[in-house]
Amino acid sequence: MGFHASSCLTAETDSRRAGHYLGKNLREAFTDHRLSVVIVYATINHDQDALLTAIRDEVGPGVIITGCSAQGVIGHGVILEGGFGVGAMGLGGDSLKAAVAVQHGIQSDGVAKGKALAANLRSQLGADPNLLFFLYDTLCGSDVNQLLAGIRQELPVPVIGGAAGQPTGPVATTYQYYGDKAYTQAAVALGLIGPFNTEFGVSHGTTPTGIVMTLTKADGNRVLELDGRPALDVWRETTGLREDEPLHQDHTAALAMGVERTIIKNGHQQSTYLIRAVFGLDPDTKAIIVPAAIPEGSKLLFHHRTARVVKEGSLAMGRDLHARLGDKRPWAVLGFECGARTAPFLGLADTLEENKALQDMVGSRSPWLTIIPWGEIAPYGDDAAFCNYTYTLAALTQ
Repeated sequence: MGFHASSCLTAETDSRRAGHYLGKNLREAFTDHRLSVVIVYATINHDQDALLTAIRDEVGPGVIITGCSAQGVIGHGVILEGGFGVGAMGLGGDSLKAAVAVQHGIQSDGVAKGKALAANLRSQLGADPNLLFFLYDTLCGSDVNQLLAGIRQELPVPVIGGAAGQPTGPVATTYQYYGDKAYTQAAVALGLIGPFNTEFGVSHGTTPTGIVMTLTKADGNRVLELDGRPALDVWRETTGLREDEPLHQDHTAALAMGVERTIIKNGHQQSTYLIRAVFGLDPDTKAIIVPAAIPEGSKLLFHHRTARVVKEGSLAMGRDLHARLGDKRPWAVLGFECGARTAPFLGLADTLEENKALQDMVGSRSPWLTIIPWGEIAPYGDDAAFCNYTYTLAALTQ
């Protein structure tokens, strides 16, 4: 009885060989345990379907395969960011039950599609899961708040996850994995059930600039006016983005909007800021598109990244998790570190140092896999919320 996990990474450039390597390693790591799920994260330079098919060939037809594309992946003492990188984690054991669901066209009817994902998981599992992993396409104009609202209406359970990523640079495309296939404009949800607990950590990486503007007009997750001016004009002036210049991660990461939110934690009200970056531009309506809707009338406190806050926040999260875990050793640790924090900002050496320190505090001997996504979801008080510029961790214990 119990749980078992194993993780591995590869920089192999041939997608089929990479898939066979990962699948073989996980299959051999589960010789004495039942393998239920393989979570896969890969850079988009890979042939996504060929990679997934090769993993399937190794692990067999009865194993769930899910995941998404990524800016990069992080394991114990190693980071593969950009280029050709793949990370995978196998989850299983006699005590674990799992199910996966997918929804397509998530840029419309978000609440209904979130509800459908959650209802599908409950139907397969026969009960509410202990934990729900959620991965989705943020580049198709989807509003993750709508998807999360639908999930919460069906399943009031902890949710952790993130937005599928791509290499840093011009915005192109991301992929979401369901079985042997990679899709776009989709969301996948993985439900896990069994006698395990999860300790969560959340670390932010921005500081306020002191600039406050009011969102005076919005349409869902499309910000139309800031202080009565076209939002795109304000954004171009602030970031230096020219009209003839395509959207690049340097612009999406340059400035963030902090939305104040009151949360309930341990029965007490607390105030926090949920950070939003820009993931799309509409020159016709002069709108900027954010991953999650912001209500009209909201006061937006602009933020920017600082290396000190990124590093100190990660260390504080690690110390807090270490204290809460006590003598419990996680049987798996899954993380989501925003692509606006890692090598393009901190540099590879400092990102590696940050993650090694976290691993030493939280799970130096535990299977570990962190995706570098384009947005993060984690529990905030009694609810789940979306943020950018964040590092979130889920440590699973017996």
